[in-house]
Amino acid sequence: MLNCWAPIGRGDASTIASRSRDLEQRGYTGVIGNQVYGPPWASLAVAAASTTSLELETGIAMAFVRSPFETACAALELDQISNGRFTLGLGTAPQTWTEDYFGQDFGPPIGRTREVIEILRLVFDAAVNEAPSIPDYEGEHYQLSFEGLHPNFGSNVRPIPIWVASLREKLCELAGETADGFIGHSIWSRWWLEERALPALRRGAAKSGRDPNELQIQLWLTASIDSDPLVAARRARGNVAFYASIPSYRSYFEAHGFGALFDTLVEARRSLPLESCLDMVPLEAAKTFAVCGTRDEVGEEIENIAQHASSMCVKPPMWAIDPQEAEEQGAQIEKLLLG
Repeated sequence: MLNCWAPIGRGDASTIASRSRDLEQRGYTGVIGNQVYGPPWASLAVAAASTTSLELETGIAMAFVRSPFETACAALELDQISNGRFTLGLGTAPQTWTEDYFGQDFGPPIGRTREVIEILRLVFDAAVNEAPSIPDYEGEHYQLSFEGLHPNFGSNVRPIPIWVASLREKLCELAGETADGFIGHSIWSRWWLEERALPALRRGAAKSGRDPNELQIQLWLTASIDSDPLVAARRARGNVAFYASIPSYRSYFEAHGFGALFDTLVEARRSLPLESCLDMVPLEAAKTFAVCGTRDEVGEEIENIAQHASSMCVKPPMWAIDPQEAEEQGAQIEKLLLG
């Protein structure tokens, strides 16, 4: 059986607790909480309180929208709440989200992410060792002074695993160099994974003399299942229309030969709702960025991709899809993964 994770979802405390217990009982390894409409900590704390073995992960905590010290403290707290079941999934998220929605600086993302990880490690080390103080940090992007702070993180603290969410090669390389693992984007193609992302991860590991086989690799996939493969591909067009309208993703789509499509969708989304852009997405693009086909075809492709992964999170298309249809797709995916 695959090492499978699932999104925590939204709802009140009772709904999240019930879903978490249900996922634990059905054989999922862990749950993932994301960040856009709220910080990623609260729902995972509810999941921690309602389960005993389910792993918890932020997927993702946006790296630049809060102080790295706050991120470190939140991670340590969630790990204590869950008795050591937490992993910090950290990512840059799109530049427009950080700058326009949160009003925070974004660039340069690679250098800033490196410094965020260094600060996280600094705080984690002080907490683990019950140090009387935390050294000041002087970086290019962050200058933090901890003078007067008396660390009080409690006992039985462990260094929190950090997994870096990646779309393109530079972040994959940084993950290999500095993190404990990495998270693949839900629109990755298998070609990108095998030819670009994994080689970059290995390059990064080589830079710091690490064994890439010791890094955790969590792959997120979008899957669409139907007895008619064309229907399955049409269902996945919304995901392409959504992600291809994020300006900073252009180089990724260009690498797959869809640069012109990207430009068309960026322009269209300036004035049109997502649902009106679906017919602009060719089925070949939908099949490139999602696993589409019959049950057997999707299952075979997931098995091929899973050979490269420590864990998987497979989700139905998220955009321009009826909620009931998404729920039905989720049930089919779960049956495929867990039997």
